[in-house]
Amino acid sequence: MRVLFVTASYLPDSVGGVELHVEGLARALRRAGHEPAVFARTGREGVGHLELVRDEVDGVPVVRLGNTFEDATSLPMMYAHPGIGDRFVEALEELEPDVVHVHHLTCLSTSILERLRARGVPVVMTLHDFWMGCPRGQRITAGLETCPEIRLERCVPCLRELWPHLLGRGRAPEASAEERDAGDRALLEEYHATIHRVLHDVDALVTPSRFMQRMFESYGVAAGRVRVVENGLPVARFEGLPRRRRGDGPLRVGFIGSVLPSKGVHLLLEAVKQLGDPSSMRVDVWGELLPFHHDTGYGERLEALRKGQESVVTLHGRYDNTRLPEILAGFDVVVVPSIWYEAYALTIREAFLAGAVVVTANHGAMAEAVEDGVTGLLFQAGDAADLARALRRLADDRALFDRLAAAAHAVRDEADTAAELLGLYERVRAGRRSA
Repeated sequence: MRVLFVTASYLPDSVGGVELHVEGLARALRRAGHEPAVFARTGREGVGHLELVRDEVDGVPVVRLGNTFEDATSLPMMYAHPGIGDRFVEALEELEPDVVHVHHLTCLSTSILERLRARGVPVVMTLHDFWMGCPRGQRITAGLETCPEIRLERCVPCLRELWPHLLGRGRAPEASAEERDAGDRALLEEYHATIHRVLHDVDALVTPSRFMQRMFESYGVAAGRVRVVENGLPVARFEGLPRRRRGDGPLRVGFIGSVLPSKGVHLLLEAVKQLGDPSSMRVDVWGELLPFHHDTGYGERLEALRKGQESVVTLHGRYDNTRLPEILAGFDVVVVPSIWYEAYALTIREAFLAGAVVVTANHGAMAEAVEDGVTGLLFQAGDAADLARALRRLADDRALFDRLAAAAHAVRDEADTAAELLGLYERVRAGRRSA
């Protein structure tokens, strides 16, 4: 079967959870004798706006589309750009897939889904975050307040901050405040109507956690429409790592992943500062510092929190993903302090495979992944003091640490996920043929 994956970015341009998941699916499909390909947006220097470039990653053909946003002069052009859909059709005709699996449309366009429907191509879509319904993607404001519900009165000021040139005074400088409010609400109502329509038209919707399934049902997707398919990992990569027991030295605490405000790295550093005794633990933060929309000062804030704790906290920066098992093997504890809900929390499963104890926030898909006191510890989301208390428990209670480190964790292999998805692909193809 020829399967085309569509995603916002792909290796080696970006190395995030979705990119690694798509890479794993492509690897598993190739091993099973199928033909995966990837269509992704790129921001590579020298690639023009709406230009298609082609390369190959580990034997998988990749078609990349340049998007510089230079013609994004209205809100609809940020999420429903017709030109992106047109260029995608060129790649579609070139690759001739039997089914298209859309993983992310950030920096791409919902017009891709509309072109696929018009051509009768079977489509599966995985909802890896909240971009379908929240242009920020994480249901979190610039001030790091989570949004359990979509409310336009809250969305309007939030998205004006994100796109000041497309909403508010930037969109209508001569209009009154009342006129701007009404105009912005109308644009967001149009956005949600588009998202609901394209979600309705996709052959099959998938998400990796029950939490995300509930969130999209509360957004208006019909009950039973979203299927939970848990993401798989390359389990074999982690075989042979030693199981942990609490030694006599400092507790080795780690964070690994993208370093940005919604991931809550600052909470970990605040918690360490509150613990006081620098001899009790060592903290290593691995990951690339990324901009969070208009916030470019996060690195400086982390350095300020680290001041006076330089012997305790090390910020390592970006890492090669091939080193992941080795890095995780150096941790006693992995902290996942995300302020946003997370859709699956890949890092938690990676920590399980590496035998580390997990401490994570008690909301979203993170709370679904960890049973408090049995397979890890939960702390109150956004509360550095509660995180500090959890870390102190592990530092002081060796029996608790050893029990959590020895707990059994079920982590799905990527080949199992690929096999389940292949069955889904066959069903949506059969449904399209009968239709």
